[in-house]
Amino acid sequence: MVYETKAQPDDLKKVDYTLADKTAIEFPKKKKYKMVSDIAGPLTENLKTEHEKFRAIFRWITENIEYNKSAANAADADKVIRKNKAVCQGFSNLLKEMCESVKIPCEVVVGYTKTDVKDINRKLKKTDHAWNIVTLYNKKYLVDVTWATSKFNVNTRRFEKAFDEHYFLTPPDKFILDHLPENKKDQLLESPISKKKFSSTPLLYADYFHTGLGTIYPTSGKLKQKISRPFVFRFNYSGSVPIKEVTILLDYDKYFKKVKLIKSSTENFSYEFEYTFEKEGKHDLTIFIDGKPVVEYLIKVK
Repeated sequence: MVYETKAQPDDLKKVDYTLADKTAIEFPKKKKYKMVSDIAGPLTENLKTEHEKFRAIFRWITENIEYNKSAANAADADKVIRKNKAVCQGFSNLLKEMCESVKIPCEVVVGYTKTDVKDINRKLKKTDHAWNIVTLYNKKYLVDVTWATSKFNVNTRRFEKAFDEHYFLTPPDKFILDHLPENKKDQLLESPISKKKFSSTPLLYADYFHTGLGTIYPTSGKLKQKISRPFVFRFNYSGSVPIKEVTILLDYDKYFKKVKLIKSSTENFSYEFEYTFEKEGKHDLTIFIDGKPVVEYLIKVK
């Protein structure tokens, strides 16, 4: 699950955004804002660079706008500011309007995502999400301000307010793992992937991108498994901290099962583990690295 990308420097991802973040977080909240122009200009006026201005806008949205399904009709940017809540279309429209008000080109992208194991092998007909492409110094970057605002808790099955750095200026080969734009050119990949390929892969959680995991096996999210044979999961790992524990959660049971992690027997992977199913049927299997959910499979055992 690694895709070839157009050459893009990642230096803007590594910049120290302390000043921009501080500016966004400390921007006055007491005032009742009504329009984009009430915020974007004053928010960025003391920041000198284009990328810091964009970062401040991005962080202001993640700090001040709540993801709330009751605001599904609040797509207009000014309306989102007045309500302080939105769903993905409102988040994306607001980011676009705030950026363009300070002369930073930004466009809204619509497409498909996978947020539930049931989405594996789903036929992609109707788009279900919106995000943005921002242009900084004549280069295009992918961002998702909605998903950067809240994180899905696999245990409570709810979204919780928490800033996620991964969805800010995300490399295209990483972004494609959970975002497929309706228009192939918006993948920003040299070799765009198909709907079928995107739909067939496992469900990845946000923590997959934070734990140092790379290529994983199996690459298909929906599997058939003989009960007489163990399920084998392999992965590459580039994290700086040694992995302490790998556990699995079967069918959302409240009890986690610890598995033994060993050095992979296959040259292309770092580690692997085996799990033998105790009964036949359809199973959801979620893998946790040091207590964080990373990937989920739908497995039919017989």
